[in-house]
Amino acid sequence: MDDLKNKVAIITGAARGIGAATAKLLAEHGASVVIADINLDAAIATANEFIENGYDAMAVDVDITSEHSINSMVSKTVEKYGKIDILVNNAGIVDATPIHDMGLSDWDRVIDTNLRGTHLCSQAVIKEMIKNKSGKIVNIASMAGQVGGLKVGPNYSAAKAGIICLAKSYARYGAQYGITVNAVSPGFIETEMTKGRDDPKSVPLGRLGTPEDVAKAVYFLASSLSDYITGTTIDVNGGLLMR
Repeated sequence: MDDLKNKVAIITGAARGIGAATAKLLAEHGASVVIADINLDAAIATANEFIENGYDAMAVDVDITSEHSINSMVSKTVEKYGKIDILVNNAGIVDATPIHDMGLSDWDRVIDTNLRGTHLCSQAVIKEMIKNKSGKIVNIASMAGQVGGLKVGPNYSAAKAGIICLAKSYARYGAQYGITVNAVSPGFIETEMTKGRDDPKSVPLGRLGTPEDVAKAVYFLASSLSDYITGTTIDVNGGLLMR
């Protein structure tokens, strides 16, 4: 299926996990994908794997806490492909520091990376989307941003809650330019970063989610299937939010 043919997608944190699964699915649907990650070697390895399988991919290093780095990512993408159609704000970090132990540096590090980074990437990319009067932005949030989290710190939960509201603010602004902005909120997803942390028995569907489960929701929001959907959040949690 090539319904995303001629579309250009930047996926941050795409060297592994949810980001890599999302990039792969978008590439399978015909998109040219930019594998953006702070770990350039890992990004290159993932991009090369995609290219070997016949997909159009490019690796770019990006530190989403740096405006200069983000602007460089955007410039490199536009220089090669001429435009940006899709942005998936996936890059982020997890912190489980308890409230009573959390210092200001712990708070700032997560907020700056997860929330500020999502804003900076969206701000830089939406300027390019406005030129073409179209675009899709998808933020990767978390169930912790909806209900709070016991296994993650309040900094992480607050950042992910902010990401959900950030999508709404960008959706209001982007609508006049034909740009949709939404969020995907995963529950317990088994990745390298979370392996062994969550209990599948606590999930109504009886299993942990996979990066591919999240990628499918992102694809929906990045495709024409969701053209009349903006400012919303899709929950991907196996029913866990009901518990």
